[in-house]
Amino acid sequence: MPDDVPRKKASYDSEKEWSADPKGYFLIKIFPEKKEIGVRYMTYDKKPTLDVFGTEAEPIVQTLVREGLIGTLQHAAYLGHELHKAEVALRLGKEFVQDKTLKF
Repeated sequence: MPDDVPRKKASYDSEKEWSADPKGYFLIKIFPEKKEIGVRYMTYDKKPTLDVFGTEAEPIVQTLVREGLIGTLQHAAYLGHELHKAEVALRLGKEFVQDKTLKF
């Protein structure tokens, strides 16, 4: 990388910086027997509104975007990260727990 470009060390404090998406939240789970990732969209009154299934992270997150279910960039980034973890876990036969580190 060029030396004349400013550098910034990445940092994030979820307790101080996270803000809830006003549109709702998602529950992510893998189904190894079906070889699928499932995402359930929930409203804050705990009503399930839509289930989206697939085998790869990108088509799932793009479907959530297209459906207008993600209200913040922060939430979109979080979902991409969690769905990628779910995809890796599914492919490698590992346990996936949302918001937890994958164990190898």
